[in-house]
Amino acid sequence: MRNPFEFASLPCWEPALNRSVEEQIALYKQADFREALLADLEGDERDEVWDRIRVLDVTDPALESYRNRTIMEIADAEGKRPRDVYLDIGIADGLNTRFQVQAFNYDIDGVERLVTDDRFMIGLGDGGAHVQMLCDAGYATALLEIWVRQRQALTLEKAVQKLTSVPATLYGIPDRGILAEGKVADLVLFDPEKVSSKVPEYVRDFPLNSWRLVAGAEGIIATFVAGRQLYDNGIHTGEMPGRVLRSYEQS
Repeated sequence: MRNPFEFASLPCWEPALNRSVEEQIALYKQADFREALLADLEGDERDEVWDRIRVLDVTDPALESYRNRTIMEIADAEGKRPRDVYLDIGIADGLNTRFQVQAFNYDIDGVERLVTDDRFMIGLGDGGAHVQMLCDAGYATALLEIWVRQRQALTLEKAVQKLTSVPATLYGIPDRGILAEGKVADLVLFDPEKVSSKVPEYVRDFPLNSWRLVAGAEGIIATFVAGRQLYDNGIHTGEMPGRVLRSYEQS
């Protein structure tokens, strides 16, 4: 709520922008602000957002019970209005709470139509612009976990094809994407019964102790790049075989 990205475009939130913590808290406590928030959300697709906002991180130990729960779950359990739960948690935590918002692709049936369509390529590209706001690096493991193992919308073979040869062919990445003699041995060894994405978490590994979101994986046994093992059960081996690839290269 210090930088209210999700609701910043709503008129009611304008007085909160570029204000001190004390001024923001005073605004968030006002009944008029809360009513204006409800009015601004009415008819907007975000008025159903409370099922998609999760408490990701809190700094006050007294609020630990809210971690990894959605605003709607908390509201139902406590008999409160979702907007009040959202604002009250933030205020109680000195506006330090970090909320995770599922902003896109939350219609599960709609997503299934996309991932099973041969015209649709699995992937993600953000260029690192929002490393403090999102980390969807787990899209590959999520595909194998959700759409293969859980929902059985794709066969394992089809999912692997969508993650390998399809993008390699589309982008003209030479000698990758197919397991065959003479091709570059970029390989991932995983357990199809366990492969999954972990919940993103914050790490401080940027210069000046700055933070970003990272998403780990379960069920990945080994990763090889150009035939050299890069990771062993999530542990980096020290090998650095990667290099920049050019679409005009022959190999």
